[in-house]
Amino acid sequence: MANGGLQKNAISAFMEYGQKIGKKPTLECQAKKGGPLLSGNPMFVAYARLGDSLICQAEGPNKKEAQTKAADKALRLETAAAQGSQDAEETLAIPDKDPVSALMEHAQSLGLTATIKQVSKTGPSHCPTFRMYAKLDDRKFRMIEHGNTKDGRKKAANIALLQLQREGKIPKPKLRSSRGASGSNPRCDDFSDICPPGRNPLQMFNEHAQSQHLTCDVIETSPRRGPPHDLTFYMAACLGKQKFKSVTGKNLNEAKNRATAEALRHLKKMGKYELKSSQRTTEEMPHTIQTWDDRIAVETLTKFRSLVATENEDLSGRKVLAAILLYDNNEDELTVVSLGTGNRCITGDHLCVEGTVLNDSHAEIIAKRGFKRYMCEEISRAQTRRGSKILMQTSSGTLKVMSHLSFHLYISTAPCGDGAVFTRADPEDTGRNHAPIFRNRQHGLLRSKVENGEGTIPTDDIPQTLDGIRRGQRLRTMSCSDKICRWNVLGLQGALLSQFLEPIYLSSITLGMLFNDGHMSRAMCCRVDRDDQPLTGLPQEYRAQHPKLGCVTRVTDTRSVDRSSPISVNWNMADNSVEVTDGTRGMTTRNTPSRLCKRSLFLSYSRIEQNIGHRTYRETKDMATEYSAAKGVFESVMDENGYGHWVRKPLEVDLFHL
Repeated sequence: MANGGLQKNAISAFMEYGQKIGKKPTLECQAKKGGPLLSGNPMFVAYARLGDSLICQAEGPNKKEAQTKAADKALRLETAAAQGSQDAEETLAIPDKDPVSALMEHAQSLGLTATIKQVSKTGPSHCPTFRMYAKLDDRKFRMIEHGNTKDGRKKAANIALLQLQREGKIPKPKLRSSRGASGSNPRCDDFSDICPPGRNPLQMFNEHAQSQHLTCDVIETSPRRGPPHDLTFYMAACLGKQKFKSVTGKNLNEAKNRATAEALRHLKKMGKYELKSSQRTTEEMPHTIQTWDDRIAVETLTKFRSLVATENEDLSGRKVLAAILLYDNNEDELTVVSLGTGNRCITGDHLCVEGTVLNDSHAEIIAKRGFKRYMCEEISRAQTRRGSKILMQTSSGTLKVMSHLSFHLYISTAPCGDGAVFTRADPEDTGRNHAPIFRNRQHGLLRSKVENGEGTIPTDDIPQTLDGIRRGQRLRTMSCSDKICRWNVLGLQGALLSQFLEPIYLSSITLGMLFNDGHMSRAMCCRVDRDDQPLTGLPQEYRAQHPKLGCVTRVTDTRSVDRSSPISVNWNMADNSVEVTDGTRGMTTRNTPSRLCKRSLFLSYSRIEQNIGHRTYRETKDMATEYSAAKGVFESVMDENGYGHWVRKPLEVDLFHL
């Protein structure tokens, strides 16, 4: 039988697998282009997809066999990918050393205490399941489950060590040089030149083959070598009748990705393959670090690429990236503390009165909300014997950032709103000395993002109401330029944390592209002044901050006409993990509330302020009287200067309790 080696229920199994992981499974089938349709031996090609991702393709003499082969092949690829992920996790962080001992030694070198905490034991006595995690002082690492206490402790410790390696806090072991038929390139596992974030070479190779109406496969070119526990695989990619160079890998998944990467790079060199503009990242690394802004960009982009390298979500598509960085002047050390990507806001039908939805998923806003979680953690540390490494107590009892530390904002492009209202024809003031441009009545206006649109429009004085939005009124959200301008008066800490902190201001703002000093200085800060007179009437400790403005050194600014992706990514130093959300729904891709939503931030605040009682979120924010007064001054000045009114969400969205 032609398909006797296939799983009998491959199609059913593939459909069940797709439903299980939450990605719609499809098996498209069509007659092979150029095939002998009128002969007695027609051929059909089936394409297996999970969601929007093409997994593989297969041929058969009839539709059913082609679909069965494609389903079987897809299941094998997914199994290999899962095994590869497991292999990566089970690799010892420090070879030839017990992970528990290695973690203890690392903790001892820092004067910290490392423990392996067992949380629970479930199941029958003959087959128990232990849940445990590694702990470094007060920091908890990921929970694991294991059927053996001794091996579970090792696995928990190893996961902690791997995480510390990813953060650069302990060195990674030197990789062995695995030389195969092609000679292994030490950078062969960096696929950023041929794959968008969240995609791998195998997926991209399959999609390229489909676009060219060619068959593709990855074959073993030599017998596997080495002992059973340390095999080396030899594989090569095939596209139509073309076979590419053979490469090696330590597991099937690694070998297949290296083989298809070799093929894609060869095709790219021949001018036959390139990433679509919608797949390229808009974040371009400076070639050399010439300026402070270059240094900011390199630190941000390096962190971003390390974070998304292991993500399974498809992160392709045009995106904006933003980050808040901490600079230590004593150590000349720059560290990303919060990072976000995104360019969408929720639609009106997802507006929520329980505080569980992220209203604005533009990158700058995501980075700032992550910064608040980071500051909550630092305040919590300052309240205990642990102490904060960045905060100190003032004579009035509040906390402030230590004098040798400063915060800086990176954005990959001009923020939406007033900072982006210019054309390439506008002259650029290279002096960069906060000389704002006011050429027409549009300059300086407050602007809002509009539901289901990209770009902004001037605000009006019509309030947003919950029933109006339910009936179809388009939801409006203040532009990022306006929000950053307000941060430069009120601080990054927000209303809740202002009850513990003095205002925290940005010392610099760096753009990756689309920078014009005259327009940026107006949008970010200078429009709050009037006729060169500084802003007055603010409470003590508040001021109009004029941060240093700059742009990354780059050759050209590439304009993309593709629609942005709704996916948003966030990371902050306190949580130290990547969260992926859908900006149009304001929820994670698993349909759960984000850790950056109002309710989550309110919950974090409740852990440092014990006397919230039954106050609502709005009532608690209003207790920050000096912050509220400063906000009133800012909005009054913007109105008096003729820039318009601040648009707010309906009152009901802030009336929730914990």
